[in-house]
Amino acid sequence: MNATVLLTAVDIDIPGYRILRPIGEGGMASVFLAVQQSLDREVALKVMSPILAANTEFASRFLIEGKITAKLQHPNLVTVHDIGCHKGVYYLAAEYIPGGTLKERIHEGGMSIADCLDIATDVANGLDFAHQKGFVHRDVKPGNVLFRDDGRVVLADFGIAKAMDGSNSSTVAGTSVGTPDYMSPEQARGEPVDGRSDLYSLGTMLFEMLTGHPPYQAGDPFTVALMHVTHPVPELPADLAWLQPLISGLMAKQAGERYNNGAAVAAAIQKLVADAPASANLHLSSGRKLGASQRIGSGSATQQRTRVSLSKPGERPAWIVPVAGIGGVLVVAVLGWKFWPHSDEPVVESPATVVPSAPLAGTSAPLATNFPGAATVPALAPEEIENALTQADVYLRDGIAENGGGRHLAYPDDDSAVYLYRRVLTTQPENARAKAGIAAILNYYRKSAHLLCERGQWGNCGYIARQGLKIDASDETLIKLDAAAAAGDRGESPALPAISP
Repeated sequence: MNATVLLTAVDIDIPGYRILRPIGEGGMASVFLAVQQSLDREVALKVMSPILAANTEFASRFLIEGKITAKLQHPNLVTVHDIGCHKGVYYLAAEYIPGGTLKERIHEGGMSIADCLDIATDVANGLDFAHQKGFVHRDVKPGNVLFRDDGRVVLADFGIAKAMDGSNSSTVAGTSVGTPDYMSPEQARGEPVDGRSDLYSLGTMLFEMLTGHPPYQAGDPFTVALMHVTHPVPELPADLAWLQPLISGLMAKQAGERYNNGAAVAAAIQKLVADAPASANLHLSSGRKLGASQRIGSGSATQQRTRVSLSKPGERPAWIVPVAGIGGVLVVAVLGWKFWPHSDEPVVESPATVVPSAPLAGTSAPLATNFPGAATVPALAPEEIENALTQADVYLRDGIAENGGGRHLAYPDDDSAVYLYRRVLTTQPENARAKAGIAAILNYYRKSAHLLCERGQWGNCGYIARQGLKIDASDETLIKLDAAAAAGDRGESPALPAISP
């Protein structure tokens, strides 16, 4: 979804805030620069996707988790100022950090080794504080690492992933929340995670900062997730080999073999810097605007020496790759890896077996024959059709699940269930499984829009109805719901069309 489209489509008008401009967007939320009028200060206003408003459980979790997260006060964590809901629009106001993201810095290049270690230390300190309070981030990635004007790093978006995955504790099983490039093996397997999963993600970021590329690269996110589970810990180039123990301690495949906590990571960094070889070429950090004694490479490493405790080989926890469990990211990778383009590096195939997809329930809704897309997406080779259908079914099941929030149903345009079903139908116009999948997605949009209209959330209702109409412009129920939403916005009391169960 485009942030500008969301702004106009949902008519965001949150009391106490004046929106200036969009500054970011994603599949589940858009971020705006706004002014909190009571204090006349700029804030980053995160507005959740309207489709999530149809899920009352998510709405409740979002508010609860946000209020708890707002109590996390630490120099390396973004401060949350406000959270709430207005006319069905769920929002979170946080401090505005104008210095850009780590993702942008990596893309620009030019960071010294000291810069990289400064950033890793700040993130480790922020994670250590949050983990002590019982919070696991679950989506540590360069896009969530921001820079203050003085160069100090802060981590954003604590609590959002937890609200989306539906867990009531600091661990979560069966979730695929996260970004494959930075996802720990246990998270990729859909297993419970704790703070050591975040430290693994920190390790992947540090590797990317040092080398300019993520530790595992492939043509699709599913293969990358599989590589996190099956491939060995990546090796740094020879000139950075003195930092390999740090990467190995962060990115160990078993959580019990990693650093215990963020404080141990920060201490390990300081020790490596103190013992760095003369050939390390460790330049002073250019990002800090603090005193030299507070920077990596200044020659005055901290005296704190937290013992890094790693499990002994005989104490490794056993794990088994799930055989079925279609919601797990690893199984997604196993099911889809042959279909997607690969990198030149071979991928080790998991021993997990592929379970044929059962017919999808509740997909008997009629599907118009003129829905767009058949002529606008590339066809598939015959041998690719089954894999495409399997992957599309995974997206469909996860997206329409109780806590799915519609993820990967129609967004992004080139990596969604709708896109894959359309590719199948471009190749086989009468494929019943693809038609049933499209019909199920349309039915999901009908039900979501209908529920929002029932609650009088007319703007959200109309937005969701129009998203469904992008799939099938002639869907009568969605047309009627869109019209009802417009009438409701005018102050009328429209009758809503009936929805099949």
